Amino acid sequence: MSLALRTTAPTGQVIARLCDVAPDGSSTLVTRGALNLSARYGRDRAVEAQIGETETLVFELNGIGHGFAPGHRVRLAVSSSYWPWIWPQPDAAGFTLDPAGSNLTLPVRAPAEDAVGWEEPEQSAPLGVAHPATLEEPRPERLVVRDVARGAWTLEAAPAAHGGTRVYPDGLEYTEDAVETCVIEESGPLSARTRSEWSIRLHRPELAWDVTVDTRSELSCDADAFLAEDEVVCREGGEVVFHRTWEKRIPRTAG
Repeated sequence: MSLALRTTAPTGQVIARLCDVAPDGSSTLVTRGALNLSARYGRDRAVEAQIGETETLVFELNGIGHGFAPGHRVRLAVSSSYWPWIWPQPDAAGFTLDPAGSNLTLPVRAPAEDAVGWEEPEQSAPLGVAHPATLEEPRPERLVVRDVARGAWTLEAAPAAHGGTRVYPDGLEYTEDAVETCVIEESGPLSARTRSEWSIRLHRPELAWDVTVDTRSELSCDADAFLAEDEVVCREGGEVVFHRTWEKRIPRTAG
């Protein structure tokens, strides 16, 4: 894929999304790709963009296999930000895209002459894991909150695959909980921050064995660096047996 862009700042980002648009207007994300303008000549060096000049940038989208059904349209959506999938840059600005000077090339596989058949997959018998019911309301898998007074947007994601308790045939109770939070304020990109909290509990009631591991990871930034903060707390029977925190400042080398 090649995009002809005219930038309004020396730094920035380009995010491209390839979508499958059905006749009813619904859109399915097929694949995507991103380019840091400062790293357009390689990640080993930072080169600022020339403001006001049109430059053709070439980069690839993530590899994927997809078939567009008859009547569907292929849409390429281009944007200058993609929070929280891409961390925003402090001094980045938008750009002007020249459609006539841009190009998208998709690989096309020729139809196979003979249909390919697959036998039923082989797999082991289920372990017989039980999932005890709970009276607690399940946490929404994805929740977006806008704080109008503070001018902030919060995204809370609780992966459905990581939640609840599983009881194994040997009596082991395994409980896992996770929530990931992304916050950004209208004041600017430097307000972006993320927080990831995980908790794992291993419990054997017949042995009076009960251990938990809680982790917290936070990432924030200023104009010059990223600040990473991490914490691990391990408990046995409610007593803390290990506790450690880390902090690391990582310079921003290319936005």
